[in-house]
Amino acid sequence: MVKISGEALASGSSGVFSDDAISAVVKEILKLHDDGAEVSCVIGGGNIFRGSISSDWNIERVEADNVGMLGTIANGILLRAKIEATSDIEVRLMSALTIPQIGEPYIRRRAQRHLEKRRIVLLCGGIGEPYLTTDYPSVQRAIELDCDCVLAMKNGIDGVYESDPKKNADAKLYKTLTFEKAIKDRLTFMDQAALVLAQQHKMRVHVVGFDQSGAAGRVLNGETIGTTITDDADVTFY
Repeated sequence: MVKISGEALASGSSGVFSDDAISAVVKEILKLHDDGAEVSCVIGGGNIFRGSISSDWNIERVEADNVGMLGTIANGILLRAKIEATSDIEVRLMSALTIPQIGEPYIRRRAQRHLEKRRIVLLCGGIGEPYLTTDYPSVQRAIELDCDCVLAMKNGIDGVYESDPKKNADAKLYKTLTFEKAIKDRLTFMDQAALVLAQQHKMRVHVVGFDQSGAAGRVLNGETIGTTITDDADVTFY
């Protein structure tokens, strides 16, 4: 399961989307598929709108989250179009919100069949409910679809640090990290609810940066890169 942040589709550009950034994301997805992985992706919408800024806009959080969920669908449509334009691989867009003119409703067994047929599955709309970021559905869908791990590809960072590297130049990068410590220290690389769910179901999480060349494929092939979160390892640094 690849968790793609919405910001990765903009990658620091002044606009909502960047063609270069989207092409880089597609390249990572296709590399995973070419290397033999069954690829599903949960897509964020932070490049378009975030529910957490509802107070800044003086609107209800539920309405703000609705906008954010629709943003993930817009991102999914664009990713689907870009993948299909650059490869012969079949792509299925599945949404927790029912929009039949655009994509299929998310049905677990149907998603599993798509993966078995070597189709790339793009999962949008979060889980269709407010008050959650797309971190949570990335873990939930990974569990439902019996994925081996969640590969959280972040924009602007290359893993999980003990403190903010932008504020602390001496911040150390974790090589391996336990869920227990991440939750206890309230590290902000992923929602607490998502971390708790991953811990409960022993779902390994890898955090890497999109700006690390070929990061997704390197993790798949066993290379040590970014940060691995699991309770089966000790806490270590690079």
